[in-house]
Amino acid sequence: MSARHSRAQSFGTHPWSSSELIPPALLEPSSPSVIPLAPDKMHTECFDTSVPLWILHVDSSANQQGCGAGLVLTTPDGSKIEYALRFNFRTSNNEAEYEALLAGLRLTKNMSARQISIHSDSQLIVNQITADFAAKDASMSAYLSAVHQLLQKFQAYEIRQKIATPTRSHDWLRQ
Repeated sequence: MSARHSRAQSFGTHPWSSSELIPPALLEPSSPSVIPLAPDKMHTECFDTSVPLWILHVDSSANQQGCGAGLVLTTPDGSKIEYALRFNFRTSNNEAEYEALLAGLRLTKNMSARQISIHSDSQLIVNQITADFAAKDASMSAYLSAVHQLLQKFQAYEIRQKIATPTRSHDWLRQ
């Protein structure tokens, strides 16, 4: 049986102008093993099967009408937690995707998860995280650094690119 939980949150300033969005505790270095995996391969053997696996799906949208992001976190027991984020500042699609990923990683870590499988439709974001693509500007570099710092707090993770397919559950992002 699957339960669904939803939350919405708005942000009024750009994330890199506000220290509230990256608490100092999240910026401290840590030393657990991190397993970055190729996005096109399934490496479930890298996960410890005795440790629960959490699944995070992120999506975003930025257009003339505004910017937003969404995430769905599936707990090991199959419960789904959905968040909708609306940004009160201009952002690119890639920045919005990173915002969704950062929010999802913080949520997942705050729920004491140790292993996570991440799914994003952004080829750029997935390949920057796996070091197949370089972050070429200051904004992308800052987002990438923040994501890597959060990923270090997990025992194991993987990130995969999923092909975007519009579904009813994500239509609100595309409006």
